[in-house]
Amino acid sequence: MRSQIICFLELVRRELYLFFREFKGRMIDMVINMVTWVVVFGYFMSDLGLQSSYGALVLVGVIASFGLFETVFRATALSEDVFDKQVSNFLVLPMPSSWFFIAISVAWAISSGILSISLLPIGKVILWNKFDLSKFSAFKFCTIFVIGNLFYGFFALWLSSLVVNLRNSSWLWNRVISPLYMFCGFFYSWQNAYDIAPWVGYLHLLNPMIYILEGTKAAVFGQEEYLPFWICAFATLVFTLFFYVHSIRKLKKRADFV
Repeated sequence: MRSQIICFLELVRRELYLFFREFKGRMIDMVINMVTWVVVFGYFMSDLGLQSSYGALVLVGVIASFGLFETVFRATALSEDVFDKQVSNFLVLPMPSSWFFIAISVAWAISSGILSISLLPIGKVILWNKFDLSKFSAFKFCTIFVIGNLFYGFFALWLSSLVVNLRNSSWLWNRVISPLYMFCGFFYSWQNAYDIAPWVGYLHLLNPMIYILEGTKAAVFGQEEYLPFWICAFATLVFTLFFYVHSIRKLKKRADFV
């Protein structure tokens, strides 16, 4: 068991090492992107009729949804390793084969978390009084933050199990990422969708992203206007488990390791 745990931790360390090799560039890109969104929606758009607090809403949405946009890059990279049979070299390590994929997902979750958590203090400095933290719950925020990033790690694993042609992976953006993002409550709340029509709100509940966004907003802004926090946390865990089980099964078959 000890050797298995060591192998698992070494795989996580390897992925994090590769991540930190390009950390500086990715951090700069992410901060520029976040600052652009927050400044536009927090200052420019408020002069056109949006509430002054909308910039804070966008900031929290960026933090909560950042990992989603990392999934396509990671999914295609892992799929390439599977196609090139590089994954087979790791599946012969003295540990259960599923642990390899779990280690990859955990490392991805940590990487996304490291990048996105830095947005909170930076966004607070930019928005200052426009970002009210009087109802902020550190415990709830950390809980949904960890669960959400674990979801992104295993969701990326699931996406990689769907990629069968590396030359045409644009469908991931058009058929998966874009719909999930546009209907995840980034620009509005679940209650806004429900107010349009109850069936619209219920359809949103099929989107796992709605729970991450609503849970994060509830942790930062208070529970009043959002879905119950603990329901969001539990639902995110259920979706994470589903993507884990489904992706492990498919990736094992693809790697010819049964």
